[in-house]
Amino acid sequence: MFSLRQILQSFTPNLDILDIGAMIEGTPRYAPIYDPDHTNLTLVEPNKKEANNLKKIFSKNIRILEDYLGDGKSWQFHTTQYPGCSSIYEPDPEIINQFQSIGTELNSNFAVIEKTIVQTAKLDNISPSILADLIKIDVQGAELIVLENAKKVLRDTCVIETEVEFIQLYKKQPLFGDLQVFLKGMGFSFHKFIDVGSRCFRPMSFHNNQFSGMSQMLWADAIFIKDFSNFDYYTNDQLLKTAVIMHDIYSSFDFTYRLLKEFDSRNGTRYTKNYMKKLMLDQPLPRFMLNLKETI
Repeated sequence: MFSLRQILQSFTPNLDILDIGAMIEGTPRYAPIYDPDHTNLTLVEPNKKEANNLKKIFSKNIRILEDYLGDGKSWQFHTTQYPGCSSIYEPDPEIINQFQSIGTELNSNFAVIEKTIVQTAKLDNISPSILADLIKIDVQGAELIVLENAKKVLRDTCVIETEVEFIQLYKKQPLFGDLQVFLKGMGFSFHKFIDVGSRCFRPMSFHNNQFSGMSQMLWADAIFIKDFSNFDYYTNDQLLKTAVIMHDIYSSFDFTYRLLKEFDSRNGTRYTKNYMKKLMLDQPLPRFMLNLKETI
């Protein structure tokens, strides 16, 4: 699939990306749009080992913050056997231990190996202030707390990718519906789910694969976009920035077309015509929506 940069060329806007909970697990989602000369990347990762790994991978126009983001208060942080399951919320064994391949038992991924008191910081209070056209956030149930304290940052954000849960894997954690209500109030529309996570209820497994789900949806990455009901809320720059993000990362070709059409109507350009020509050459188009997250 072609990059939208091939159409926009020198008019491609520079992008600011914010990755909260930036522990490396494979290729970063934003890799297709990351250009060290035209992208400012802010990575938030309080795990020092993981933060050091990030420093080895990224080098130019990078800012790494080792803060615990939240509401500015002290929280008990639960470090788990698998670092990616660590959270300010406590894993709930009554829920987690009902499913294959996840567990709170000794040496299992959600097993708490250490509890510490950490001081959280509000994203809006970080200095110098952070710009974010795209926010990617995965902080194991604490996404709502972080975003509630990032209202200044969210004012200029175009796209948000946030991990969400549909059942409480952590005690008292907010769920997808709570996040959607908050973000709607901040001017964002829910767009789609990608990388849906599912597991079988114990003791069953699907095709003898303990990582495969059968029916129960547990988590997903939810994509939110700046409200599209009135494009007056978009600046010209935001139209093009959102178009690059939605085309190159999320394969949302229909919405990308709408964004380019609005830009063309304002500026007398012909991006939509060139875009459709390119799309017709790349049939069939990939569909990135409600896919199951690949697991091994």
